[in-house]
Amino acid sequence: MSFSLGEIQARIRELLANGLTGNSQDFHAWIRMDTLRKFREEPTFSPDWVPKVLDELVTSGEAAKSKLDPREYTLSSESSLRKKTSKTEEYLLLGRTEFQPMQYVRSRMESFLRGNGIDEDMIVDLTIGSIEAVENAVKYGDGGNVEVAYSIEKNGIFKIRLVNNLRELNIEEDIERGKFSSTATLMRGMMVMQKLFDKMDLEILEDKRQALFMAEKILPK
Repeated sequence: MSFSLGEIQARIRELLANGLTGNSQDFHAWIRMDTLRKFREEPTFSPDWVPKVLDELVTSGEAAKSKLDPREYTLSSESSLRKKTSKTEEYLLLGRTEFQPMQYVRSRMESFLRGNGIDEDMIVDLTIGSIEAVENAVKYGDGGNVEVAYSIEKNGIFKIRLVNNLRELNIEEDIERGKFSSTATLMRGMMVMQKLFDKMDLEILEDKRQALFMAEKILPK
């Protein structure tokens, strides 16, 4: 599937409008991920187009360089691409590290939470806990679709739900490959999440070979 420069521009605009923040390599990975997930085919285009389009969007005022890292691009506060804030977000991504799924969820969730007026300290806690869950979905998943959904309920509770397909797990083999330094690291993410969320549940759906993660956090009023 061959993309034109115009198609790359449209896809980058869509990513920015959804709250994505990242460097040019991240946006390149996300374009590949979205295309592969939707059409099951890798897109072909010049990698030079991505930084070119991002810089052009900065010049036009639709995008801006991140204040924390000038190598990263984000949606400009004055951009016409900005979407109306909602109380719920749902999307699919591919659970493979080459597609930068953790940065995808982190930046998109941060934008969602800021748009809903959540305090910055709480945003940090919620994104750290959520990214631990996404990392587990990637680490133990089969590389296919990961369902991501989160919301701010009327009762002031943040909820997140992740569903991913499971691969065959061989812990000892993973340790030998250097994926885990020891079996204790398997519990690190769960301990972090238990500390940051008020309620958390991880269910293995044996009949579907899926993992279902759900968590809640009471937001300060």
